[in-house]
Amino acid sequence: MTTLLLAHNMMLRRGLLRHLREISSLTPVLTQTPEWLLDAPAAEMPSAPVDFALLDCSGTDADPQVLVDTLCARLAPRRWLILCEAPGSGVASYAARLGASGCLTVPATPEQARAAVELVRAGGQCFPRRAFSMTPAPAPSPIGSGGSTARG
Repeated sequence: MTTLLLAHNMMLRRGLLRHLREISSLTPVLTQTPEWLLDAPAAEMPSAPVDFALLDCSGTDADPQVLVDTLCARLAPRRWLILCEAPGSGVASYAARLGASGCLTVPATPEQARAAVELVRAGGQCFPRRAFSMTPAPAPSPIGSGGSTARG
């Protein structure tokens, strides 16, 4: 099995690469830019199945939905996490419909990124609260409304 890290942010890449190598000591960890998915010839794709992929859709000019589609079509990772700039963009819900295990909005702390990676790699899911709801939640009904009752 292979672990794949697709990101531009060098600090994120270095930190997560070190972390992934520590927790994935028996599997190869590959790193590329997100655009690599779009441009790489088939011969450059990992030969082993991809167990986990992290796709950073922030900081790229490529359409995030195209990146997500390409990740699924070319690599079909068993578990995958995306990083995106805003939960309201629809990328998180789109990725979830295609099988993503999680979405983390950036900027995120290194601790948040590591926790999301560990959760998804362990089989869990993490999505922003607002990833699936574009409308505000209805206001709670007031307690005790509707009149009073007389005791007697």
